[in-house]
Amino acid sequence: MPHRQTNPLILTGDVLSFFEIEHVARHGRAVRLGDDARARLEASHRALELAISGGEPIYGVNTGFGSFARRRVELDELTTVQRNLLRSHAAGVGPPMSEETVRAMLLLLAASLCRGRSGVRVVVVERILDLLNHGLTPLVPSIGSVGASGDLAPLAHACLVLLGEGEVVYEGEQISGRDALRRAGMEPLELGPKEGLALINGTHLMAGEAALALADADRLIDAATLATAMSIDACRATDAFLDERVYEARNHDGPARIASRLRQHLSGSEIIPSHRENDPRVQDPYSFRCCAYVLGAALDLLGFVRDKVE
Repeated sequence: MPHRQTNPLILTGDVLSFFEIEHVARHGRAVRLGDDARARLEASHRALELAISGGEPIYGVNTGFGSFARRRVELDELTTVQRNLLRSHAAGVGPPMSEETVRAMLLLLAASLCRGRSGVRVVVVERILDLLNHGLTPLVPSIGSVGASGDLAPLAHACLVLLGEGEVVYEGEQISGRDALRRAGMEPLELGPKEGLALINGTHLMAGEAALALADADRLIDAATLATAMSIDACRATDAFLDERVYEARNHDGPARIASRLRQHLSGSEIIPSHRENDPRVQDPYSFRCCAYVLGAALDLLGFVRDKVE
């Protein structure tokens, strides 16, 4: 996969479009940490340090997890607990996920952390971006995520690489996480308080897969619309059923947008006018006359899902 360093995607902590996610996951677009995101991360980490210094119990930071929530963790064990959290949850099985899926997951993890709500250090996000920009894709088993409290197992497998553990796919070769970091000139990361929890307690795998599916669906609707226009033209059908006034009367957004696209595709056709004179047909096949409503419903659904994913 080529890794383009020109026109990098700048993470600011704001929402990413599914096309931006696709550009990084599938086409190797470089990613950089923006100044606003850096400031948010620094402020969030200072707040965490202040909270820890107060001595109050903070779940997953100076306490255990789950049934061990009442057990306090000593200051000198805070980093060990976070490292062990990743190791204990890296328990996936099955064939590995595709590289594009793992890259989408890592990008969304970094983008989520950039909102400055997790208390992680700037270096943690920078190391995730280093994996993306160097083409180091963690080997993540495809079975093992419940997705309820987070994609725990997949994220744990991916983030173990930051520590110099786990496995990586690099230029088609499967190598150890430590060798991968060495080839990229990176040092293994020592996790700080809360950072292990922040890295795995999210739904970035599901969101990444959804974003890539949305990108595919968007192109499929475009292709289906173009194929429909070509079919109308090839069958010497009329474009009367695409009259803008019909869709204004119904006030359905998706069908109106599809009808508009079809009118654009068919504008300038030299075939359609042949329908207007001496044609014995009263109307065209129903599949043509309802096409804007069928594709329009799909377009409306795509918009609904996009609002939820983005």
